[in-house]
Amino acid sequence: MTALAFYCSRGGDEDYCENIATNRATTITTFLCITLLLSACGLSDEEKAALAEKQRVECLDKICPGDTEPTRDYKSEVVFKVNGQWFVMPKEYGSPNFGALGFTWPSRTPLAADRTPPEKKTSGDGYDYSIEIFLRSNSIPSAPHGYALIQLAEKKGWVAARKTLRSGLDQIQMKHVIGPQEQYIDHVTYYVATELTGLDGLPPVATCNHDNVNNSGGTGFIWRPGIWVGTRMNQKHCADWPEVYQETMRVLSLLLEVK
Repeated sequence: MTALAFYCSRGGDEDYCENIATNRATTITTFLCITLLLSACGLSDEEKAALAEKQRVECLDKICPGDTEPTRDYKSEVVFKVNGQWFVMPKEYGSPNFGALGFTWPSRTPLAADRTPPEKKTSGDGYDYSIEIFLRSNSIPSAPHGYALIQLAEKKGWVAARKTLRSGLDQIQMKHVIGPQEQYIDHVTYYVATELTGLDGLPPVATCNHDNVNNSGGTGFIWRPGIWVGTRMNQKHCADWPEVYQETMRVLSLLLEVK
């Protein structure tokens, strides 16, 4: 039994496990449907080209039938594909192609490890203690985001309040204004890891919605050219944002590109 199957069999996050099965079935079904359409009579060359392009784009972030997967240790590693690039990573952290990868907080237990995280003893809902990491090459948000958005907000006078919660962590509240993404920017609270430097050279930022204890938070940033990383966690973990960010980056460092 794989670590991921063991995780699901031990009462792992039902939505996460169901998503794995659904994504696998959807990938195969989509590929077969497009293949049949391409071979069907009556389609113009333009229509066939459009379908082929649709399949190509969808398979940038998916393992599709016909792909030649890189070699790896099947017991401990998993391969995945994003932006057409192949990566290998420890299986116990999950897979971006079949749901998410990640870890639990604060124990830092790999999300799909074959052991029960200690947080489950006090909370049966995986979303309460899971830090989920998603990778994709599509729908990348336009700039500015992260601390660049905060810099713009400071310049525009959109910041309502900023305070230091502790050494290395600031909290920012915005005014009720529409930001550059054509959305109100005060529906979340911004957390800045002031003593850390992100991949963009600026302090890493997380946003959290504290309207309800079950609401979420997270961050998003360009990890590599053409690859966007998004994270999701319970809003309460924003209090640990600098430490959560550091563990997120450590886990991402385990993802090794296969040339």
